Amino acid sequence: MTTELYERDDARRVLEEELADGSYQRQFTGPLREAIDSFLFWLEDRAFSIGGVDVPFGPVLVLIAVAAAVVVIIMVVRPRLQSGTVADGVVEIDPQVSAEEFRSRAEASARAGDFNAAALDAFRAVARAAEERGVVSEQRGGTATEIADSLGVSYRAFADDLHRAADLFNRSAYGSASLVAADFEFVAQLDVQLQTAPAQSLGGVDGPRLAVPQ
Repeated sequence: MTTELYERDDARRVLEEELADGSYQRQFTGPLREAIDSFLFWLEDRAFSIGGVDVPFGPVLVLIAVAAAVVVIIMVVRPRLQSGTVADGVVEIDPQVSAEEFRSRAEASARAGDFNAAALDAFRAVARAAEERGVVSEQRGGTATEIADSLGVSYRAFADDLHRAADLFNRSAYGSASLVAADFEFVAQLDVQLQTAPAQSLGGVDGPRLAVPQ
């Protein structure tokens, strides 16, 4: 092909003719491209009237899609994110209720199918029982995590289980989790194990204390 110099109009005409070649067009054709083009043309031709003003459907559909995405984030994604960062509040432990009474309340809730309430009282039983045995000082005003930390000093072999029990308490009391029978049974079994486990040291929310004979 010889080299030719073209004026601007001639150069444009040659380029258009070259791009019109089928080798350039094949990759941009097909059923999917035709469907997309047809849908876009359809949107351009559609509009509805508000107060005598024609509003095209295209931008409206985009706004609807954005609004739907926001609703999904608020209703679905946000609660799931929050479930992983549950607030850790103070554990309310009635000073007039014994560990055995907390256990009875927990079992009654479990029989009624309320495993959230059952796990809460089972965790309170763990804390109160440790107080009654003289393993830790009174846990009033402590969070579930702080109580787990305190008991973990005395029962180091159960430190991980204590923190798991505290997490179940927090998820039940302050989150949106629905606990199951296995969750309650885990805390209740932990309570049983701690009743016979030797305390290695004493520590409460107000500081360490001297060990006493068990």
